[in-house]
Amino acid sequence: MRLTIAENVAVRALAHPDRIAIEVLDGGATLTYGQVWCRITALAEALSAALSGAEAGRHGTMVALLLPNEADAVLAYLACQIAGVAAVPISTRLAEPEIRFVVEDADAKIILTGGPFAEVADKLGVNVIRVEDIKTPAAVPRPLLGEGGRGEAPCVVGYTSGTTGFPKGALYSNDHYLAALMRWGWEFGLTADQVMLVPGPLFHLSYAGLSMAALAIGARIRIMPEFKADLALAELTEHCSFAFLVPSMTTMVEEEWRRQGEPLVAAFRFMISSGAPGPLSMTRTAMQMFPNAKITEAYGWTEGGWVTFEVKQRDTLLAHSVGWPTFGNEVAVFNEAGEPCDVGQAGEVGVKSVTHFDGYLGREEATAAAWHRGYVMSGDIGIWQPDGRLCIVDRKKDMIISGGENIYTAEVERIVHEHPSVLEAAVVGLPDKRWGELVTALVVPREGMTVKGAELETFCRERLASFKVPRRIEVVNELPRNPMGKVQKFKIVEDLSK
Repeated sequence: MRLTIAENVAVRALAHPDRIAIEVLDGGATLTYGQVWCRITALAEALSAALSGAEAGRHGTMVALLLPNEADAVLAYLACQIAGVAAVPISTRLAEPEIRFVVEDADAKIILTGGPFAEVADKLGVNVIRVEDIKTPAAVPRPLLGEGGRGEAPCVVGYTSGTTGFPKGALYSNDHYLAALMRWGWEFGLTADQVMLVPGPLFHLSYAGLSMAALAIGARIRIMPEFKADLALAELTEHCSFAFLVPSMTTMVEEEWRRQGEPLVAAFRFMISSGAPGPLSMTRTAMQMFPNAKITEAYGWTEGGWVTFEVKQRDTLLAHSVGWPTFGNEVAVFNEAGEPCDVGQAGEVGVKSVTHFDGYLGREEATAAAWHRGYVMSGDIGIWQPDGRLCIVDRKKDMIISGGENIYTAEVERIVHEHPSVLEAAVVGLPDKRWGELVTALVVPREGMTVKGAELETFCRERLASFKVPRRIEVVNELPRNPMGKVQKFKIVEDLSK
């Protein structure tokens, strides 16, 4: 494609420079489309100047992003496109060793940071650019559009954990990312008159992508620096027509809504639920709480993107349903023999898509393993329904979803095992009303040693993001295993859920 996402935003700035584009809540900045384009240009020029004469990394030129949840957190993606580099967003919830791993694995030469995260960035041994030091001009020259030739070049690298316990960088080209955004706009009905609430972190490709899609179409986005249920409820009542809410957010908004006496939520028109399976009771509550909104569900994963979609209807609600394949996606379910499943048969979900990822950064074997017959595999177990909907009933991989965050048990187990008193450990997710799942560790102490829960939690918190730290720790004499010696995690969940 001739234009990047950033250049499509530039078109909006040329068409209506005085229209409001971004509002940061809780006293943050307000930017018009003209100001947005000025800021993107300023960020891009700062990156280009810092990279001038520098050697590219082993994967090309990568720029790490470690930013507060404000306007620059989304505009930095667009600035990277203009500067001709790939953006590597890093979760601000990660511990320093985890941040360092991502920077080193991507071989990023620059980290764009700001606010409270600059101190961590300074310790990473790469060139640090603080957004506070970048001055935004009042006006910039008219952009030259369609001359970048960046279609197949890397655009974004999104890090996702794997079964080895170490993150992998999922690579997307400019063309794939732009096509994904256009598909979302089509499927989700994004138009220039929408006001989008951004309640989640912009280091997530979903929130960043939806925000860029809104800016590319000329809509307005309102960014929450951090999620607050009362503020989200007020926004959906008074201002915002569109929002993606993970189930834990919906649950917290529901609690606030009931506390306030169940007021009419008037402004909200379109809700996407995704990121974790939500029970039918939550869907019914959302319909009651947001009577003016379409309640929808989108299903996908990092490597495949969103691949199915459903607008929920009261008379056709179905447990575990994530809807029908979306435009540009051929979804299939494969059995253990690798053959396509018939209706009613369970198997692993895969997708053949125009917008899937381009592979894992520097990991050819892992990239090859992610595919089957031309389909990107999900690790999720699905069942086709007679009406064409897909139900997700289990996860093949040992992944926990808590508060919309993907947490791989192997990654947590790796840290727990590092504690000197721990002999063995197994990490599972237990059902939790608010967070979806609660990270739980079952540990076996070394002979003659004891493991104290509070001490182990502190140990993990120093090495893991807070949302990955086990909230419940059980000390046992042995782990349940099958005759082949494999830990039976389903038995752990059953026993601890009693």
